[in-house]
Parts: sequence; structure tokens; C-alpha cells
Amino acid sequence: MQRRSRSRHGTGLRHECDPRISAGAGSPSGQVLSVMPDTVFRAKHGFSPFVFLLLMVGSMIIWGGSWVSAKLIADRLPPAVLCFWRFLLSSVAFLPFLGMQRRPVMWSLGGVVFCAGGALALSGYMMLFFRGLEHGYAGAGGVLTTSLMPLMTLLLSIVLLGRKARRRDWTGILIGIAGASVIMRVWSLDGDVLVRSGNLLFVVCSFVWALVTIFGQKASTTLSPMVFSCLAYGLAALCFLPFASMHGIGEVFQQDIAFWGNLFFLSVISGSGATTVYFFAAERIGSYRSSSFAFLVPSSALLLSWLFLGEIPHPATLIGGAISVSAVYLINRPAA
Repeated sequence: MQRRSRSRHGTGLRHECDPRISAGAGSPSGQVLSVMPDTVFRAKHGFSPFVFLLLMVGSMIIWGGSWVSAKLIADRLPPAVLCFWRFLLSSVAFLPFLGMQRRPVMWSLGGVVFCAGGALALSGYMMLFFRGLEHGYAGAGGVLTTSLMPLMTLLLSIVLLGRKARRRDWTGILIGIAGASVIMRVWSLDGDVLVRSGNLLFVVCSFVWALVTIFGQKASTTLSPMVFSCLAYGLAALCFLPFASMHGIGEVFQQDIAFWGNLFFLSVISGSGATTVYFFAAERIGSYRSSSFAFLVPSSALLLSWLFLGEIPHPATLIGGAISVSAVYLINRPAA
């Protein structure tokens, strides 16, 4: 669906859904707007678009840091309990941002249905996310999952949305699969080791997150990205409520300040704050420029995992990550 609005400067802004954009460890894809001219942007907001570029870089670094925070708390409580509190805090944290929106909130039964589907997929993603981190490395998981997310989204867009694939799309998918294989070092792992390492769970994570992206795209005709995120997080929290109740939902209050700091970072700073900054900036600098910043997530996840967890990246992770990023670039670069 497309809708045109007029700013007080007379500039038409076109809302469109772009399946190429995918978020990090806790952020669904959403709507974007065409690029606003710098002069209009500066006059409207009082500062240059460069500030928004800095915010975008900061958001990608925060998303990379979410892998570190999740790794630090992954073995503290059962995954169901962690997922419940992570989703609940994220949903509640979106409420102030929704209150500051100038546009009226739109609703529809179809949008809510797609939002419910996104919540189920989001629940599966987060469970796999924590399970993978119990056994695998945060740095490798951040590279593998975030590098494959755009490729998985493209595949599902072709299959479920009828997107026409170009030759370079298929080339990019093959390159991405090759990059993932290098990261997992499939030549030296048997099936049992592959599962125990957590890497296979990270691959499934990227596929499930692609489902979240598709549901977000379908819901975007009537729900804004932040409304979708708030509802999806809230419904996902409800999905985990009965399971969390059976595994000590109140044990979270017995945790130390370090645990709460990481949970707050994962849920509010990354899940809500960085996501909101991303959507806010994406509608002002354009879909292509904003999607290119996703390349910073794997590198920031590796760097922060090395600094805070002492995880020294394996050369295969670095090489495979570079291969996967090249695949994402090939798919997303504009036509000549």
C-alpha cells in the first residue's frame, strides 16, 4: 500500500515496504520512506543528516552488542523465562515512542493477524537465539545469523510473495551459502558437533527471523513499524508466560545488577531504542542507504565479543563473514 502525505515544506513522502531491510537480534523489518532532501531535513529538524548517520552507526553497534549481553545471561535462567522478560520489557518500552508519534495509529483485523504470526515466529527466533548462545559463540552467532537474514528474507520473498528473482539474486544466495559454510567450517564437523556448536541453531534463527520480516511486511499496510513491534513483542511475551511460570518466572528478581543491566540493554536499549532510531532514521535517509548499515552488525558483534567475552575470532569466521557480506551487497546494490 502506498500513501502520500505532505510536509509543511511541501515535500511528498512516499511510504513503501522494502523487504531488503532486516534488522538485528531483536528488530523486525518495517516501512521506509524515500529520501528527504537535505535542505528540507535541516530546516525541519534543525541539524544535518550527518547526525542521523551517526545514530544509524550507533544502532548497528548496539545490535551487535545485544549478542554479547544475551550470551552473558543465557545460562542464568531458563530460556522461557529470559524470553518472557525480554519481550515484556521491549513491548512496554515502545509505549513512550508510540505516544510521541504524530501520526494516528491505524488498526485492522488483517494487520493484527499478521502481527500474531510475527509474534509466533519471533518467539521461535528468541528461543533458538538463547539455545544457540548456550552452546555457541556470540561473535560467530552474530556473524552467521545477521549475514544470512537478508538472504533468507530474499528466498522467502521469492517463494511466498512472488518476488521475481534476478540472476544476481541467485548468485548472491549461492555466495551467502558458501560464506555460511565457511563460518561453520562444515568440512571439519560431523552432524552431532554441528548441532552442539550452536551454529545450526543460528542458521535456523536467520530463517525464522525472515518469517518475522515477511509478517512485518504484510502487516505494514495498516500498522506502523513501531506498532507492529510493540504488539508482536507483547504477544510473544504472552506466548512465553505459561512456560515461564512453570520454570520460575520470579527468579529474575533474585539476579544481580549485572544481569539486570544486560537484560535492560538487550530489551530496551537494543530491542526498543536502537530499533526506533533505525526506523526514524531510515525514513529520512532512504531504504538503500539505511539497509547498507546492516553490514556493521556482524563486525560489531565480533569486536564486542572479543572485548567483553574474550572470544578470539577464528579466521574462518572472518573470511566467511566477508563472503556473506559481499553476497548481501550484491543483492541490495542498486541496478547500474
